[in-house]
Amino acid sequence: MSQYRLFKHKDYERSAESLPPSIRRKALWAQVLLGTRGRTPSVKGTTGLNARWRRTPVQGNHYYMWWIPKSELGFDREQERIDQQLTQSILVHSIRHHDQTDEPIELGSLTDYEEIPIASLDPRYEEQTEVSTKVQQEYVALATVKGLPGSGKTISLLYLARDLAKRNDLRKILYITYTSRLKRAAQEFLQAQGEAIAQKVRVATLGEIETQLTELPAQHEPFGELTNFSDFLELQSNALLGPWRRYPQTLFTEIRAHLLGKTFPPGYQLPSARALELMTYSVGLDATAYGSSRGLDYEAADLACRLAERAQQNFYFQDQKAAYLAIQRLQRGKLPRWLAELDALVIDEVQDLTLVQIAMLGEIVCERQRQQSNAPFAFVVAGDESQIVQPSGFDWGATKDLLGEQVGTWPEEFEFSYQRRSPYNLARLIDNSWNFYGNLPRRLRPSGRRQAFLYETVGVDAADAGNGQLFLCLPPELPSKRQLTNGNPTTMLPVQQWQDLLDELVAKPGRVIVDLSENLHHTLHPLLATDNESEEAIFLPREIKGLERTTVILYGLNALYERAVDLCHNHHSDLIPRFEARRLFDEMRVALSRSTDRLVIMEEAGAPVLDTLELETIPGVLPIGWADLIEMLQTEELSAIEVIEGYLDEVDDFFERGMWAQGYRRNRRAYELAVQLDDSALKREAEEQHIRGHLQEASQLMGAQDWQRSHQLTLHAATLAQTFGDPVLLDEVDDQRTELSMAVAVAVRDHLDEAVEDLVARRFEQAHQGVVNAGNLVKFTDDQALREEVDETFAAIAWRWAARLLDHDQHPATIERVVRLFDRAAQAMQRQEDGEGFQAVHILAERYRELPPKAQFNKTELLDLLTRTEQYLAVVGPLDLDEEAYLYVKHWLDECFAALFEHPTLYFTWVTVAQEFIAVAPYPDFDEHLWELESHLTLLLDRGRASADDLSIKRFRAFAAVYNETPAEASVLWEELGEIELAIEAARNAGDMERAYQLLRQAREPIPEGLAVSVKAMRLLQQLHQKHQGLYPAEREALRSALRELDAALDEDPTAMTERDETER
Repeated sequence: MSQYRLFKHKDYERSAESLPPSIRRKALWAQVLLGTRGRTPSVKGTTGLNARWRRTPVQGNHYYMWWIPKSELGFDREQERIDQQLTQSILVHSIRHHDQTDEPIELGSLTDYEEIPIASLDPRYEEQTEVSTKVQQEYVALATVKGLPGSGKTISLLYLARDLAKRNDLRKILYITYTSRLKRAAQEFLQAQGEAIAQKVRVATLGEIETQLTELPAQHEPFGELTNFSDFLELQSNALLGPWRRYPQTLFTEIRAHLLGKTFPPGYQLPSARALELMTYSVGLDATAYGSSRGLDYEAADLACRLAERAQQNFYFQDQKAAYLAIQRLQRGKLPRWLAELDALVIDEVQDLTLVQIAMLGEIVCERQRQQSNAPFAFVVAGDESQIVQPSGFDWGATKDLLGEQVGTWPEEFEFSYQRRSPYNLARLIDNSWNFYGNLPRRLRPSGRRQAFLYETVGVDAADAGNGQLFLCLPPELPSKRQLTNGNPTTMLPVQQWQDLLDELVAKPGRVIVDLSENLHHTLHPLLATDNESEEAIFLPREIKGLERTTVILYGLNALYERAVDLCHNHHSDLIPRFEARRLFDEMRVALSRSTDRLVIMEEAGAPVLDTLELETIPGVLPIGWADLIEMLQTEELSAIEVIEGYLDEVDDFFERGMWAQGYRRNRRAYELAVQLDDSALKREAEEQHIRGHLQEASQLMGAQDWQRSHQLTLHAATLAQTFGDPVLLDEVDDQRTELSMAVAVAVRDHLDEAVEDLVARRFEQAHQGVVNAGNLVKFTDDQALREEVDETFAAIAWRWAARLLDHDQHPATIERVVRLFDRAAQAMQRQEDGEGFQAVHILAERYRELPPKAQFNKTELLDLLTRTEQYLAVVGPLDLDEEAYLYVKHWLDECFAALFEHPTLYFTWVTVAQEFIAVAPYPDFDEHLWELESHLTLLLDRGRASADDLSIKRFRAFAAVYNETPAEASVLWEELGEIELAIEAARNAGDMERAYQLLRQAREPIPEGLAVSVKAMRLLQQLHQKHQGLYPAEREALRSALRELDAALDEDPTAMTERDETER
């Protein structure tokens, strides 16, 4: 459903019925735009009684469609504010001639307006409708739509997608375009056609499709890579660049369009050998094949190939790599799930796709046909060779050959012959720019023929302003560095003149300088009071591609033309300069085609470029002085509404090109004007654009995997949307937050997998870096389980790496690093509310911070370390962990043992802690360590360096006696120590029942019945030993039998006896 509701006055048709069809259709398209995005590209304001009405030009400056947001009529503003939370309402009144501008609009009542469903509007001309009609007549259709700018290609594709979606025999339609802005425009149109249509048609950018097919990061927008590539070339040696050094942009074109853009996977085949010539390279980059294809010598071709490989290794041209890999995956049967339901593929802006990208799309269709050969399918591509945004080497003939070979049918061609966008005079100038290519060898000229287009004129005189204005203006010469330093005040006059021009250009929307010299901004930058004006008003040719402005001023046209012509001459010994000339001619054509109303060429009348453009054949070309130019701009009448709407349109352009600072400045300027005007509709538009700009920038950063800045901008957008209170925007923010969280989660998972792999391979530093990277990212997700896994992985890596570091050396820097690892691991445990884990790691951190390893600990330090060891065991012992959890306990015990010999009073403390350790983990060295301590103690006692009466030493000797299985000795020592219970235990282990009995009586402890009886028995047996002589033989035998039974009973397992007794009971 559209976000906007459209209401048309009951007398609208009466105002339009007598007008030419072209005006009525432009008005219909303007209504479609109002219903989909709430405004049209060109809007005129009004004054006086009609001050809040908007006018959209539908024929030059002669006829306008009048409309107004309902919010600006003053009807029940509070109810209108509530309604606007769901949708906007726009009233369309009539089409009026310019002469009627000041006549008051008869608004009438709201009941005079009828709601018009956007889906009911169809502004297509006959040739645009014919595309849809003929494509739908074919069971399997392949079609191409070609035409110059303004001929209506995109409109025909949008309505074709809508018509296909209405068919019951078709399931899903995929509509692919080149940039995010074009994607949004298509989505807005389709949503306005109704929920059913929007659900059947999926809109995506080419980069998104490549990512889905290959999992490589999408190229978010196509405009920034050339700048980054130039930085990459700065890092290369002159020897590697060779003849390409002077032509970096041409090298970029060659690599993208003619090397990587024509490289196909090994073994890739088309149905007919006739198409093999399309695939320049199918076994990797081949300098010989490339040189032959482009007419280059082997050295230049080889350097280009090597630079292409190096650039891709540095992650340039990833879109070409993705297309290459996608073809491989498709042919191996690795198909996306959505392919099974795909019944139509519509491609806009095909001229920006390289041959391998076009082949990738054709391969999608091939795979779909292989799966469902009997199902209907429509495949339509549209483009314009003269409007290539990215260098692609596009050629209609090669494209039709390739797609025809893949699909198995020759494409039906639709060619639009009416130029409906540029004014008549400007369109003629653009057409004359074809003359540039006459300077080039035939093989380097555009492959398409020069098309004979039909143009509409406004009024009866081609010199009428509505047909486009052309001016010639000689610019003031900028001062040189020497002139700037001579102190002459007149030197700064030209600078001030440029400042005046830039101030005026920025003051109103729709005005721009296209700098063909590419030096103007750089020259003016140190001279101007502020740089904002030059940033907003001066565009390079590659930056202005695809954009339109009302007033375009061309700077440096003739100098660039003469340079290009010079490059075409025979005194250049190779083709590379001619490649550069072709690129320059393309740039000049782009610059000449950007104006929708007024073009100012900053050249004198006799400049050679003007002769080539046949300027004398175009009516109404006027010379204009610098002061008059500025005055003309100053006196241009633009209402506040026109200024605001114009700014908002330009902001979209800035955002699309990633020029965020310029876009935000213009947006805030528009918002401030809307506040001054108290126009709630425009304030809303500006705020929506401001918030969506943050989402766009965050999305671009997400595509570049700059997760932190993307997260920050998304949060800022959320704050703005919350303040704004629009539920639609809040949903968009939530969707982006979810998308960002999911994308970050994938990146985190990749880092974690690599970290674990490195950990297993004992590459601890790499593992640590991997988990740190994961930790830096995971905070940008809402996945709590993933956060826990990152923390657990970090703790595991920190644990093992710290041990490795300590094994390697114990330098202070190493210890400091170990402490940092444990501190961060403790923080991770604390985040996960793992109390025991936090305590354990905190003990480790504190130990190494406060008691770092050293060659020899003193007694106090030994006791400290043993205490910390006991604390650690107290925390970890009950947790039933594996042996690795006690790694550091062993280290600490060994550290203590190394310094223990001269501190016999600590022997017992050490063995006690060691015994706690042995209870939960093996300690193979304990026996040997204990023997060494006993031996050393004996030596110390013999030499009088230790006292046998020392309680701690006595305890150690008692422990050793027990451990060495001499319990009788232990019992005596424990008794001397007052440890009666231990003495009793040792006595009983020694079999000295009498001693145990006596110790129990002394301690007044309960005497076990068995022990008491046994002691009495032993005493009686001793007496019997002295008094058995008088026993009869039978009595002796009875006694022997009783003793044998007792002996057998004593041999029984006490546990078994207990179980038997319980069973009997």
